[in-house]
Amino acid sequence: MKVGIPNVYATIRPTVAFWMPAVITAVLGVLTLQVVDRGDVRALDAGQVLLVVASSCALLMRRRFPVPALAVVLLLSVVNQAVGAVLDVMIPAIEVAVYTVALRTGRLGAWATAALTTVWVAVTVLVFQPGLSTNPQRLGAVAWIIAAAAVGDAVRSRRAVVAALRERAERAEQTRAEEAARQVAEERVRIASDLHDIVAHQLTLIHAQAGVGVHLENTGVRRPDGLLEQIREGAKVALEELRTTVGALSQGVDGGPQSLQPTPGLSALDDLTRSFALAGLQVEVRRRGEPGRPSATVDVTAFRILQEALTNVHKHAQVDRAEVGLSWGTAALVLNVRSGPSLRSNHVATAGTHRGLLSMKERAAAVGGTCEAGPVQGGGYLVTAVLPLHENARMQPVAAAGTVAR
Repeated sequence: MKVGIPNVYATIRPTVAFWMPAVITAVLGVLTLQVVDRGDVRALDAGQVLLVVASSCALLMRRRFPVPALAVVLLLSVVNQAVGAVLDVMIPAIEVAVYTVALRTGRLGAWATAALTTVWVAVTVLVFQPGLSTNPQRLGAVAWIIAAAAVGDAVRSRRAVVAALRERAERAEQTRAEEAARQVAEERVRIASDLHDIVAHQLTLIHAQAGVGVHLENTGVRRPDGLLEQIREGAKVALEELRTTVGALSQGVDGGPQSLQPTPGLSALDDLTRSFALAGLQVEVRRRGEPGRPSATVDVTAFRILQEALTNVHKHAQVDRAEVGLSWGTAALVLNVRSGPSLRSNHVATAGTHRGLLSMKERAAAVGGTCEAGPVQGGGYLVTAVLPLHENARMQPVAAAGTVAR
């Protein structure tokens, strides 16, 4: 495999960053040993070279122990001045040590370290270099120390800002991923509810109509005209609604055209009750109040709740009649679906998955409404849903909320 220059640099970068400050400070210190005041040149002193190299080696522990590394360098600077060398040979090592402390600590620690180091350097210079009054430029080391602290603090601040931005970006990306997952889960629930409504309603009617045909054939009674047509029509409606749902899923994925099948609403209530009548369930619809104009979402929700409630009645209640009530208010619509006691005295309600009841409650909650279901006194079952005419509207109390509208 071919190794590029960036890969090689990334490999050797940690090693170079670890050794480079020590090597550079050692070289600068040794070169400075050859230069004294007025440009005179002298031979290198082995002891002073050893002190310079030792101060540079102390920088190797600067990352794990920045303050002890600075302390060792300052102590070696005192020893170096005590044997007759100038402070200048130790300035590079002191600067790197101060920079590292400022980088590894906070702003207060950085400037406290700079102040203490400046005082230390000034005192040692006054003690070991009495000619300071005639050569004040040697105190220029103070400016270098302050500069090193300032650079270290600035780099630390910049790294903190970059880390905060990176963390914020990662958090935002995680939030987007969680939001996308939540939306996917909600969409799956919605699609599952739609598919359940379609399959439960249409297939229940087809099953009932086919059962009537089988029963009549077994008893030798002539099958009524149009029964097979009714079964075919029910299957056609189920296929169209399934095609609509699948078309919504594929829209935007493969660029397929969106289905033009209209979304069912309360305007299709008569067709809904007629389909149940053909399956043997007579549905009486009673309306109260002036019909309002619900939003499209609320209109679909109301229809689906009525469809699911009537399907449950036909599937589980074993009755031949049901009542539907619509009570229109100024801001809300109340739906009631009530079935009487079972026609069979020994009938036990068929156990189901309760997916239908959960679907009705979820649909009502999605538009800001409520849905309750349960048995009533004297036998039978009642489903009551209260829906705002608009999703964001505040619902007002509506008369006959708990009973079928009369």
